[in-house]
Amino acid sequence: MVLALGLGSLSLLLLAMSLLLWRTARERDQRLLAERFIDQQLSRLDPAAPAVAAAGSAQRPASRLGPQVWTALLLRAGKLPDARWHLRLALVLVLAAALGGVALSWAGLVLGVLLAAAGLLGYLMVLAGRRQARMVDQLPGFIDAIVRLITIGNSLGAAFQTASQTLDAPLSEAMTRAANLNRSGVELDEALHAVAALYRLREFELLAAITSLALRFGGRSDQVLERMAVFMRDLRQARQELTAMSAEIRLSAWILALLPVGVAFFIIVFNNALFMTMWHDGTGRLMLAGAVVLQVLGTIWLYRMARAI
Repeated sequence: MVLALGLGSLSLLLLAMSLLLWRTARERDQRLLAERFIDQQLSRLDPAAPAVAAAGSAQRPASRLGPQVWTALLLRAGKLPDARWHLRLALVLVLAAALGGVALSWAGLVLGVLLAAAGLLGYLMVLAGRRQARMVDQLPGFIDAIVRLITIGNSLGAAFQTASQTLDAPLSEAMTRAANLNRSGVELDEALHAVAALYRLREFELLAAITSLALRFGGRSDQVLERMAVFMRDLRQARQELTAMSAEIRLSAWILALLPVGVAFFIIVFNNALFMTMWHDGTGRLMLAGAVVLQVLGTIWLYRMARAI
């Protein structure tokens, strides 16, 4: 029974790691699609604009303006990285280790900590992804507010400071951070670059590039910002259509990936004698190892198939 629980915990750990890798790859693909769409829109508006935006991104300040990786992940997830949060995290890890140690001794202790850490990391990444999507949805309205303030005679910096005070969470958190950096003496474009690096949003980088051009060379920045808000809305609509069209395929991939794991866990819990008979047999162990390998390969294959659509 102890061995069965250990293998079940290991399978859950592998599943959590695969889901975490899948989530990371999906966010990377979404960023690449967004970058490609933005470059196409910039090329349509001005053939030289992508090169200017790339040059602006190259001028962003060093990472000293942002916190470390763990703190940045907590901020993107909306969690305050204070002592209370880290105390809760420690309690969760200790509880998972205690439960694993009671069930499977030292091996269970290690597996419990790994499972808890993988689950916590996955939760933070999912929460951060949702907040990033919400920020992108709020950004066109924020840009429209800046354009209105510029139209009635405000400078770009004053319009940004005023518009950032009327935002709702979570975009207010990012723009307030940029506004505070600007008030402390950092140029507005550099502050936006720092916030873009912290929240890992290409849209913030584009806004910083446009701001850099406006501050250094002048021009009708309100028109450029207005066009940016328009094609950002087009991008959001395209994402929603793509999500709706691929919902059935993604749901099928989830079911096919999780069904074998669920069946295996059901057998381990309700018919452990069958599983132990296979485990104590040499051929049975080879079959179980082959099943784990095939499950991992099948999950990767399903992910690649779903991503290609």
